[in-house]
Amino acid sequence: MTVHQSPVRLEAALKVTGRAVYEAETPMAGMLHAALIQSPIAKGRLLGLDMEPVRGMPGFADVVSHAEAQALAPSPPLALVRESAIHFAGQPLGLVVAETLQEAEACARAVPLELSSEPAVTAMSQALDTAFAPDLAGRYPPSSQRGDAAAALAAAHLVVRNRYDTAVNNHHPMEPHSVVCAWEGDRVVVHTGTQAIFLTRRIVAHSFQIPMEQVRVVSRFMGGGFGCKGPLWLPWLMWAILASQRTGRPVRLELTRAQLFNLVGRRQETVQDLALGFDADGRLTAIDHQVLAQTATHGDYSDATATTARSLYGCANVTTGHLVVRTNEPLPAPMRAPGVAPGTFALESAMDEAAEALSIDPVELRVRNYADRDLDADKPWSSNGLLACYATAAEQFGWAGRPAPGKASDGRWRVGVGMASSVYPVHRQPCRVKVLIDADARLLVQCGTQDFGQGLYTAMGQLAADGLGIDMDQVRVELGDTDLPEGPFTGGSMVTASFAPAVEDAMADLRARLAELAVADEASPLAGADASDLIFAGGLVRSGSGNAAESLADLVARCAPEGLEAEGAATPPEAQPSSANGYGAVFVEVGVDPDLGEVRVRRCVAAFAAGRILNARMAHSQYVGGLTGGIGMALHEHVDTDKATGRIVGDNLADYLIPTHADMPEFDITMLDEDDPLLPSGIKGIGMLGSAGIQAAIANAVHDAVGRRVRRLPIRIEDVLGQ
Repeated sequence: MTVHQSPVRLEAALKVTGRAVYEAETPMAGMLHAALIQSPIAKGRLLGLDMEPVRGMPGFADVVSHAEAQALAPSPPLALVRESAIHFAGQPLGLVVAETLQEAEACARAVPLELSSEPAVTAMSQALDTAFAPDLAGRYPPSSQRGDAAAALAAAHLVVRNRYDTAVNNHHPMEPHSVVCAWEGDRVVVHTGTQAIFLTRRIVAHSFQIPMEQVRVVSRFMGGGFGCKGPLWLPWLMWAILASQRTGRPVRLELTRAQLFNLVGRRQETVQDLALGFDADGRLTAIDHQVLAQTATHGDYSDATATTARSLYGCANVTTGHLVVRTNEPLPAPMRAPGVAPGTFALESAMDEAAEALSIDPVELRVRNYADRDLDADKPWSSNGLLACYATAAEQFGWAGRPAPGKASDGRWRVGVGMASSVYPVHRQPCRVKVLIDADARLLVQCGTQDFGQGLYTAMGQLAADGLGIDMDQVRVELGDTDLPEGPFTGGSMVTASFAPAVEDAMADLRARLAELAVADEASPLAGADASDLIFAGGLVRSGSGNAAESLADLVARCAPEGLEAEGAATPPEAQPSSANGYGAVFVEVGVDPDLGEVRVRRCVAAFAAGRILNARMAHSQYVGGLTGGIGMALHEHVDTDKATGRIVGDNLADYLIPTHADMPEFDITMLDEDDPLLPSGIKGIGMLGSAGIQAAIANAVHDAVGRRVRRLPIRIEDVLGQ
């Protein structure tokens, strides 16, 4: 399937005409507006909020802080709003509601704060002696050992041992976090952009000690998320719901762009010590990957940064570990390709260094170390298209005819090329779906998952339309509401892989019921036929072994004038017989200005093998988006913290650099056909693959252009110039 053969998005017209209503735009009569009171210090304690000077200000309605939040049942996500301790600069100390946003912001600025300040830890280097192993690194144990890596490194023909650093990156979806909430008696309705409406419902119900049936969470459209519209948004959302309960009026809170820098998570900073051992033929004999990363004083978080090294390549001796250091900075959260993006930067950079030292082509070195099974889990792969990705992308790129390192130029630009592997594990969650067909044979598909822009409405509609053999314009999809059947949270490249088998299950049930109606109806041309022989295609129900057929619309109108509904469900098994990953190979060409140190990605060729692709147009968009994010991580994005105060410097999109159109290369993306019969619906998920691997490919290309190896991200001018 080519991009041009894929259906356009179901919701495209709504969005481009402005008719798609995002949750912050939800109208409610008598709505109050909220603003946050934030801490100017990085560590200490709130001794008091003096509200007397504020109560008489125009529009003031109420304030909630940790004192009022004692009415909420305690839970880990709400710890920050129930205590007076200050853990980082910018931490909210209270929420003011007023008649207008301008009045709420004025009140929040005017509140006198009584604080006690303490010395803060504002960098990992200040507290290395306190590093500890987290309970989990992502979904995985924080450490692993297979064989004896130390002994194998000591005996290796070649050892590549280096430190690789990656900076803090910030989520910046186009749509900021927001909530519009209101109580209707003892029931609360919460409109919010969230990647997890059912988790949000559970936390709200627990916090206010009400049944979950009395909580409705709605998130029909989102303007992006990337991992940040999850649990770290809950504390401030809960304050807004509490303010609504106290005032008896709807409340609206929307975070500012500056507040996104410290209130809703970020990609954690990492320092990675990586050693690779090789024999004389270029085969890995040892891997030792140790990661140190930042977490917060008020919570634990660790990406699975070293876990890729456990299984991407075949190696008998592998040791990995994760340690975290608490600092008075914001708590990290998953960010696109969490862990895998920084982890592959280190691993794929080191593989390039080894290829140079061994005088082996970088692609050939990776091929020699291909893992034909998952040695970490001791399982076979469900499928593994990595070798095909190497071959396809290398041919498309013209890798075999590349110039010698440092020999290519284009005017003032030195030109270099580099490549890297990409990988991301397959995850799934339980999912339920309901489908309803009306008397006109129009189909409604309902699922309580949420689409933050990747195209779930369309993918779900496609599956349903294909399952009944009807056109897409006969299908309507409803998502993002806890009144619908429960679906997965949106993240981890798992949503499509989770809902696809549930949709197909529902459609199989609906087809079976329609087939039974057809063969039992004497008025149908299919009367008396074998129900299992019927085929649904082209808006018809027809015999697979004869010529009898009738229109689906006629069948439904005659036999089910009130319509029919069916439900489907899919639950991943607790024990998986095989390991599953999506794979890719990314090749880039960069231009480097040797006088100015500027780096430009000129061309990007990638091949990906990620199971069954439902919609190539949307998949292509996802890959371009992921690769763009990877370019930002490699060359642009870096959160700076003032070490004296703990405050974030440049908390705006003028100072926090992200890629623009002028930074974009030509993208040539191939999606390989990959049949994976061991996975439900054959789907792996693709959202993260584009964001993993390209960082190392860019660093490797910079080295190819100017002979300078850069082992930290983002790559800066001074790194290229050697200053």
